[in-house]
Amino acid sequence: MALLSEQDRQTVRGHLAVIEEPVRLLFFTQTFGAPDSVRVAKQVLDEIVSLCENLTLEEVNFVLEQDRARQYGVEQIPTIVLLRGDQDTRIRFLGAPAGYEFMSLIEAVILAGTNDSGLTPDSRALVAEHVTTPLTIHVFVTPTCPHCPRAVTLAHRLAVESPLITASCVEATEFMDLSRRFRVTGVPKTIVNESIEILGALPEDQFVRSVVGATDEQDGEAQ
Repeated sequence: MALLSEQDRQTVRGHLAVIEEPVRLLFFTQTFGAPDSVRVAKQVLDEIVSLCENLTLEEVNFVLEQDRARQYGVEQIPTIVLLRGDQDTRIRFLGAPAGYEFMSLIEAVILAGTNDSGLTPDSRALVAEHVTTPLTIHVFVTPTCPHCPRAVTLAHRLAVESPLITASCVEATEFMDLSRRFRVTGVPKTIVNESIEILGALPEDQFVRSVVGATDEQDGEAQ
């Protein structure tokens, strides 16, 4: 049974029509002992891929293909890795992109297929100035949170903007070990390099400044 109505399929197909380059979705899963969320994630991915000829889906067995898992830093399933052709976009989804996160996945696929972060010039300048070493961003979400997609998409935009940034959307209730580790009691909660915590869905300028560690005082001194 299809997840989307015919009207919704047409709407999503229209969104995906802007994709200019082939996008490969690597779906890390396993045959035995997989959580129920694997089935949900697979159904979502099948539906999306069917709506755009520039999208392809490749299943990767997490157990049998550990070299590929290590290559993309995949430690748990289900995990979705987005590639632009053979190039890693550093965009990740941990868990089934259901509920409000369905549109986060659509936005991420578009980012991967257009190679344009869509960030403002000011945000691009902040990233260029402050991001000189690798940054890892985890945005914790739940499918019922209407504010989470904003934080997820901003994190993914940063990954597209800088080759030093990897950004993952993490379904908090599926990965309780990570949620406990980072003391996630509300969403969206963003963790940068396991040290910086950002609570809530902030406007772009505030979010980018928080992620890259920029302050108004620093900018004032530089001017």
